[in-house]
Amino acid sequence: MRVIMVDDSAADRKLCRILLEEQHGSTLEFIEARDAAHGLDLCRTAGPDCVLLDYKLPDMTGLEFLSALTCDSPADLPTFAVVMLTNMASEQVAVQAMKGGAQDYLVKERVTAEALSSAVEKATQKVGLIRTLKTERDRLAASLSEKETLLKEVHHRVKNNLQVIASLLRLQADGIGDPRLTTALRESQNRVESMALIHEQLYETEDLREVDLARHASLLALNLVHSYAIDEGRISWNVSIEAVPLAVDRAIPAGLILNELISNAFKHAFPDGRKGSLSIEGRRSDGHVVLEVRDDGVGMPEGADPARPKSLGLEIVAILTRQLKGTFEIERGCGALCRVTFPESHFQPEGHFQPEGRFQPGGHFRKDEAQP
Repeated sequence: MRVIMVDDSAADRKLCRILLEEQHGSTLEFIEARDAAHGLDLCRTAGPDCVLLDYKLPDMTGLEFLSALTCDSPADLPTFAVVMLTNMASEQVAVQAMKGGAQDYLVKERVTAEALSSAVEKATQKVGLIRTLKTERDRLAASLSEKETLLKEVHHRVKNNLQVIASLLRLQADGIGDPRLTTALRESQNRVESMALIHEQLYETEDLREVDLARHASLLALNLVHSYAIDEGRISWNVSIEAVPLAVDRAIPAGLILNELISNAFKHAFPDGRKGSLSIEGRRSDGHVVLEVRDDGVGMPEGADPARPKSLGLEIVAILTRQLKGTFEIERGCGALCRVTFPESHFQPEGHFQPEGRFQPGGHFRKDEAQP
């Protein structure tokens, strides 16, 4: 145990040396300094375990001494322990000393061998614990940073792989003469690109836990405008979604749902050069996320049978909505309104995406969370 005592009183230094030797014996190395300048020099060169510091020194106060020490080592990460010694039994002085960087405080007239040794031991243990916690915190921060970097790389590679798949689908579509097969491959390409956009956002953002649904919807809509070669002079569109951060396991199905609804509107709502508008909206409501895609196009066909839909896209919307434990509705009127509502939190996925389940008959399409 190496202890430096900074005190202008030779008698006090001698007393503390004797008291500590009673407890530590030959393991104690006791170094003395009569003024602050010498004490600071010893603290910087001798590498003490603990410093016994007088509150009043000839050339500065103990608080000024502590302030000078924090220039070398911050108070929240001390290199060694400091026990302040004073002739004043003042609570205010004690508080100032502890705030200044001391680990303990003793009144000289009450010092005993047991009290002094206990103060030194507890102060050094406290500093050791602080440094251990700092080391562990730094290790965890480095480990977290490494894992975040690896996770970003995973998202980057997933995005690249999905883009390769989308490119292969595009090449396949370009090489097929059958318009129906070409359309089917193009739609599959859009679905893959919708998922790739999620992973691209996660790669670019600082928060790897959530996806900004508003930004994703804007990127998705723009991608579909280019994919379907939409003339924006004929069909106007806008995205109005409030800030709705979604966890990845909800963002992917929500993105696919938007992909299908927007695609369906672009393909069927404005035939024969019809002009119109498309609106993509999203909001929070009573703990739920509400997504709406509305258009002022030709609307749903009167003869459409909700119990037997022929559209794969709407089948996918219904299945993904069920996975989100939500509801899916389509309202007829001046055009069409598709609304998907699902819980904002506590999402429990039902498993992998599988093409099962049909629309339920009624005045509108609906998929209730209670449905098996």
